Amino acid sequence: MLKNLFALMVISLLTMSSLHAAGQGTPFLITGKMPHYTGIIKANWEDTRLNLTQEQKTKLVEVRKNTLNVVFAVKKKLAPLEQEVALKILSGSTPKELSTLVNKIAKYKIEATTAHLQCIYDTQEILSKEQLDLLGEL
Repeated sequence: MLKNLFALMVISLLTMSSLHAAGQGTPFLITGKMPHYTGIIKANWEDTRLNLTQEQKTKLVEVRKNTLNVVFAVKKKLAPLEQEVALKILSGSTPKELSTLVNKIAKYKIEATTAHLQCIYDTQEILSKEQLDLLGEL
């Protein structure tokens, strides 16, 4: 009985930790290696050195909106799947039994990463070389 209670406590703590981590985790396959241009631009929107035109601002807002729509939708789908994998492996599921869930998680992470790549590409198409170089300094 005491052993079962202890196991339940451990699983509960791990579940809470995984829920906390899922809210803060990244939905991307590649992390820390690619710029988040629209976030940097948003923080420096009125910077005179960046000197964004109204046309650029309009296009950049659209790129950011499209990217964030995909990323937030993916994050909502990922959190419960990652929690399910964590719970099932702790309750004795085999890696083979979890492969369908893991593949689904990978598919969503590919979707978010592809949106990030598209965001970077689109931003590069909108900004001048000088503006892109400046983003690396901001």
